Amino acid sequence: MPKRMVVLNYQKCDPQFCQDGVCQAALLCKRKVLSQIAPHETPELNSEMCLGCAVCTTACAGQALEVLQW
Repeated sequence: MPKRMVVLNYQKCDPQFCQDGVCQAALLCKRKVLSQIAPHETPELNSEMCLGCAVCTTACAGQALEVLQW
């Protein structure tokens, strides 16, 4: 079975397009794979914690989150 992992494309990520500058994908992730220090700050991704569920990708307004399979 191929492994899935979410990656964050930092070139597409622009928190100004998020609701009040808060990354909705970070709020949605139950494992806290994405963390945002403050509104309008670019979130950080801890890919080692990612299970590849891809729920966060549906909440990203800028489509900066992508699923990789290998």
